[in-house]
Amino acid sequence: MPGRSISVSGCRGHGALLLPTTLAPPIPLRRRSVTLHESKHGGFGDLGRFHQHFLGDQSRSPSLPPQPPVPRRPQRALYEHADPGPLRIDDPSAEPDCFDQLARLAQPENWAGPAAARHDDTWTLREYVEQTFERHHRRQAVPTSPDGTRTVFNTGLATVRQETIYGLFTRNPDPQGPPWRFDTWLPESDRGLTDHFAEPPGFAEYTDHPADLVYDRRHELVVVPARLLESDGNLAALPDPLRSNPYQAGLVLEGAVRRAETRVHRDHRAAVPCWDPDLERVQLLLPLSLTRPETVDVALLVAREGETYRGRMLLGLDLAHARARVISRAEEWLDA
Repeated sequence: MPGRSISVSGCRGHGALLLPTTLAPPIPLRRRSVTLHESKHGGFGDLGRFHQHFLGDQSRSPSLPPQPPVPRRPQRALYEHADPGPLRIDDPSAEPDCFDQLARLAQPENWAGPAAARHDDTWTLREYVEQTFERHHRRQAVPTSPDGTRTVFNTGLATVRQETIYGLFTRNPDPQGPPWRFDTWLPESDRGLTDHFAEPPGFAEYTDHPADLVYDRRHELVVVPARLLESDGNLAALPDPLRSNPYQAGLVLEGAVRRAETRVHRDHRAAVPCWDPDLERVQLLLPLSLTRPETVDVALLVAREGETYRGRMLLGLDLAHARARVISRAEEWLDA
């Protein structure tokens, strides 16, 4: 397709952009650093949402009355390591849980996520703690006290006095449960911590290259709207008017990507670093305004590949906010 980098034709399948049978090399649009082009069928695999609550087996005998599904916590390292105690996610009417306690101890912050996509008061905090512990666990940075009675991890959060907060676990007396159970959150000066750990663990590290945290506008941005829209997960992240019309969504995405690229060229902080738990690497989120120029509707996750950034998937603002918070406090467009 000489002289053009994207061609929009009729509809195919679900009304997606018509794809050619051969793949043309990316051709920059008007010498810009963002390239939008078509591709063969076969989209990127979904990375998946990293906050999933698995339901119990709902199969039952026809003679038994229907039973409500039993919520279960995500099978993550935190819950394999320790029993956190009763959680409000399992019973919203329950007493404040360990995450509520942490929210009260830490500096005030929006732990509910964006107003347009809130789950509950501490959803983002749970995601943050789970992913932070996961990182420590994978790096074997959850030490046991010399007497073998306690383990601890660094939450990366701070009190209003700027003391680092640690999560402390003690032995679990229940032989059927995890080996440890949650005990308390402690600021760094608390003797409950210092008496048992002469050198408390450090902060979680997510990259060895600080440049991963900043968008480099010298690199080309390549986005394939047709391929993004092959994914049901990406379609589900779109606003209602576009979700049912992939053809229109592709056209809108083209313009939104160009505006986002201009925005991050103007201010690199608009590209927010986030943690991708599936690939275990830092990626960047770009704000996409699809319905109104003053409103960010979804985030575009881009991955650096050599000298190029490639658009990999679309994230709803709730998930984007949670992934970004693992690295640092979110920028204004993610926290609105």
